[in-house]
Amino acid sequence: MDTMVHRRGRGRRLSAHMLTLALASGAITALAVPADADALTPLVVGPQTTGDAMFPNVGNGGYDARHYDVAISWDADGVVDGVMAGSFASATTRMKAVATKRTALKRFSLDFEGLEVDSVRVNGKPADYRRVQSPEEIKYKLIVTPRKPVKGAFTTVVKYHGVPTAHVDADGSLEGWNATADGATFLGQPIGAMTAYPHNNTPRDKATYTFRVDVPSELTTADGTGPSAVAGNGELIAQRNRGDRTTWVWKQREQMASELAIISIGRYDVLESDVVLADGRVLPEWSFVDVAYSEEDKAAIDARRAELGAIIDRFETIYGRYPGNSVGVVVDIVPDGISYALETQDRSFFPRVRSVTGNTLLHEIVHQWYGDAVSPKVWTDIFINEGMASWGPIWHNLVLAAETPDADAVTEYFRAAYDEVPAEDPAWSIAPGAQTDPAMIYDFQTYDRGAMFYEALRLTVGDEAFFGIVKRWQRLYSGESQGRAAFKRLAEKVSGQDLDVFWQDWILDTDKPEWPTP
Repeated sequence: MDTMVHRRGRGRRLSAHMLTLALASGAITALAVPADADALTPLVVGPQTTGDAMFPNVGNGGYDARHYDVAISWDADGVVDGVMAGSFASATTRMKAVATKRTALKRFSLDFEGLEVDSVRVNGKPADYRRVQSPEEIKYKLIVTPRKPVKGAFTTVVKYHGVPTAHVDADGSLEGWNATADGATFLGQPIGAMTAYPHNNTPRDKATYTFRVDVPSELTTADGTGPSAVAGNGELIAQRNRGDRTTWVWKQREQMASELAIISIGRYDVLESDVVLADGRVLPEWSFVDVAYSEEDKAAIDARRAELGAIIDRFETIYGRYPGNSVGVVVDIVPDGISYALETQDRSFFPRVRSVTGNTLLHEIVHQWYGDAVSPKVWTDIFINEGMASWGPIWHNLVLAAETPDADAVTEYFRAAYDEVPAEDPAWSIAPGAQTDPAMIYDFQTYDRGAMFYEALRLTVGDEAFFGIVKRWQRLYSGESQGRAAFKRLAEKVSGQDLDVFWQDWILDTDKPEWPTP
């Protein structure tokens, strides 16, 4: 970490005797006081990390991002090898942030992969900048030196352009900006958001967002020409058509981690409705379904969309109030590299119809609480979100939505999954709460063992304490990022039990944990 503390106006002190003599002799006429009180503020260089063991070179310190306004003008450059080539004719990201208390940043950084920077301004003044692009270190930095060190609230504006690219994860999968047959889909988990806009790329620094995406009003693909659409997070607050170009403006008023952002450009059926919840709350729905799907597939998606209100109502009984202001799904035909569902905030992304009609939809809706409303502080904490999103659909199907609720069937389900994996299986060798390898982030320890952990916790502390923990986690931390230490403290406080041994066994040990006895 490159840091330096420098204090202005703090020269050698004069002793009281020397000061008296100096004043008497007229050598000085008054005490030297800094003209600017801020001159006493320590100057620091913001670290180019947040200390995340999974991604030590991603994320930045020294400031707290509060809002991002991302404006992109995207051009369709024709179909090449079955996908739509595209580029940013121009783009601007405006980040409003606050410097760390009692410090002034003389230099800070943002994560930004690819694309070409045209200019950087801080508080309206041109700023110096340089790029660090090191794929082997997973390090992509835009390092900014403002004309004057920033203290308190400040605004950074980055203008850029070029051809955006996908980010290749350590496990070989793709994220970031990906071309599709009729446009592009931008997905950020875990760190690919930096391929579309510069920002503090860590789930612990959440912010609100405005996305303004300007695209051709019509897109021509191998299958013909048709109207374009742009899916995003939050609420659609404007759709401005100017003949051959249309700007879609999405506003995310809730706190959002960058890994949950979505921009999906394509030829979609845009479906709108009002989802009325049991308590009378009305959530506007915006869903986007690829026009290339068959009428049968579209009917299946519509049938599932009709269940959104009932599903949310059921989950509200255990998680509390739905944390978003809108709902929906994005169902797109995409290349194999991004053929996975993702809990993009408010409207999750699905690469196939059966993901929407099956348990995957339930999984992603659970994430709107666990992972979206309360995000991980560091990526090792991901088991908290994925474990609950894997446990929740089973509880939904066997208890919340069942004609005859059967909590014992939930235990039987997870006990059978536990028994199927023998103690010598290497799947148990990665501890959920101690993992550091980004290539293994989406493996057994995160999903399967994470879900078993929740059922084991329920059996250990009892239903009353368990559901108190589950709901209070949301009530205390919605809109924030929290980690495993906070979860353990909360579980112990609510249950009144010392969970050291249980936690060590299920979360920290690298072997098969003990299943709780009745």
